[in-house]
Amino acid sequence: MGAKCCANRKDNKPAPPKKPNDKDKKQRSIKPGARERNLSIGGTTDDAKKFYAASEKNDIKSFIRLLSSTQPIAEFEGPKFHRWAEDPKTVGTLAATHLAIVTSHADGFPLNATKVQDDIRKAGAIPPLVNFLKSKEKDRQQCAIVALAELTRDSAENSKAAGSAGGIGALMKHKDSPIREARDEIANIVRNIFMEDDDYRDQFVETGGVSFFIKQLNAAGDSEPEAQLEAILNLTDLVEDGAGEINEDIVDQVQLDAIHNLTLLMDGAGEINEDIVDQLKKAGIDAKLQGM
Repeated sequence: MGAKCCANRKDNKPAPPKKPNDKDKKQRSIKPGARERNLSIGGTTDDAKKFYAASEKNDIKSFIRLLSSTQPIAEFEGPKFHRWAEDPKTVGTLAATHLAIVTSHADGFPLNATKVQDDIRKAGAIPPLVNFLKSKEKDRQQCAIVALAELTRDSAENSKAAGSAGGIGALMKHKDSPIREARDEIANIVRNIFMEDDDYRDQFVETGGVSFFIKQLNAAGDSEPEAQLEAILNLTDLVEDGAGEINEDIVDQVQLDAIHNLTLLMDGAGEINEDIVDQLKKAGIDAKLQGM
């Protein structure tokens, strides 16, 4: 699902289902070989030349300076960079994609990944990436979601920076994206942000976060247990505040939303999905679900 690591979840959360194959243990959202493809952009504009130069030196600061570029690049041939996001159409979007690739490739080496994430944040990448979410260009929006997912994964400082840059509001404008994988990534990013500050948690709830998480839970379905688990974990993280206490106000909203939208908790046969209800009860969301 290209989501965050669940290592920092609390011990009382349900264990993830066993993966069928070790090599599938950590699927990435960015395909292998993307680093090589991004060097051939078919452009001769000033910004294209700057991108080539930055690529040769892996110059993070230069890539970040290029984020504002709207100079077009040639259309890519062959496999897409990413399984659901549009391929970049400008030098700026390509620079954002490159930052996501650099972070993704470092992920197998935790110390390297942390340093790369820190370096990219310190160089000022996060505010312009959040601004990408406000663009009218789909490639800019979608590449920003991919990049922010990579940058905020297991990074408290990057998550705080995304929150400070207005990440919650900007991300929630895309909560109704027709692409389920995009919504999954949005859910993971906002979760990373609100786990760092209860003010962001409140902001998320005020912008329709409870309904969004419940819809994500339903959209995952029984056929995708990992996606369903991720949605449940996000929801249970939402109802606990920074001190680990259950936030009764949020629980009430979850309960009311579930009651008013019973179809969100139903399976394909129109029956209440007892597994989901049981998981919500374990999270303390049970007072008004008992009668279901």
